[in-house]
Amino acid sequence: MKRVLAIILTLALTLCLTACSEKGTDAASVTEISFGDTVSFESIEKLNGQKVSIIGYMATISPISGKYMYLMNMPYQSCPFCLPNTTQLSNTMAVYAPDGKTFDYTDQAIRITGTMVIEDMVDEFGYTYNYRIADASYEIVDLSTVSEDYALWQAIATDGIVTELSAMFDYLHFLCQWTEYQSSYVDENGNTVEFFMYPGDVTHYLEDDSAYGYADKYADSYFPGLISRIRAISADGLEDLVAIVEAAQKQADIALAELDSGAYTYDEATDKFTLNNNDTLYEQFYEVYYQFSDWLTRWEL
Repeated sequence: MKRVLAIILTLALTLCLTACSEKGTDAASVTEISFGDTVSFESIEKLNGQKVSIIGYMATISPISGKYMYLMNMPYQSCPFCLPNTTQLSNTMAVYAPDGKTFDYTDQAIRITGTMVIEDMVDEFGYTYNYRIADASYEIVDLSTVSEDYALWQAIATDGIVTELSAMFDYLHFLCQWTEYQSSYVDENGNTVEFFMYPGDVTHYLEDDSAYGYADKYADSYFPGLISRIRAISADGLEDLVAIVEAAQKQADIALAELDSGAYTYDEATDKFTLNNNDTLYEQFYEVYYQFSDWLTRWEL
């Protein structure tokens, strides 16, 4: 990545729940926060050492040991989301149990209460983050009364389209920044040799229909298929999300056109290609990605 993001892009869920209709600090000095609040690291940093409370769902990939969990705002998710091509945890909050205690898994909505800790972390799964909620406990949230918006969000979560859109952005990042990717092979002596990608390597990945390739996303039907899938969830209630997919398709077409036209240069000394419009492609990618993040933050628990 060319720059270190100072924020963790977030995913939030809008619910009209009487139990959490107001945010603030209660009589016990517990500050209620949402996933949307974490867009600004500065606002989170001010909570260092303070008691906080947040509602979400426990990701199923949370460690079996129960020593900590990944809290997300969507149910039925098997893993946290990451910024494209990084191990930077995003759209997810790490929550740690007190020493000697563990969390039991539940697929119900839960309210987490604990202490905000600002500290750079790399956990056992290799995810990185600069804050977490520690010494935490949770309680089940009553969702017996929910809004129409929540019903739509449940449909989105159940469909799994957000996970697919995250994969779409991984593909888009690859197209816009393939010269920054490294690959490797094992030579005749058993040594692993790493190298930057060549244009031919990109073509290989675009045609690879295995789990490691992008053939499904490179297909002409991919983006129209995503749009059809979104509209199947709601005929006209998710057109803002459709517009984001259309913007991503336009950016993918631009990046592919630059690949096809050979808009890159080769440095023999470093054995590395550089995109002629590298910075522009980078910025255009993140412009669409931020649009997606903004869409997600409209939904708040």
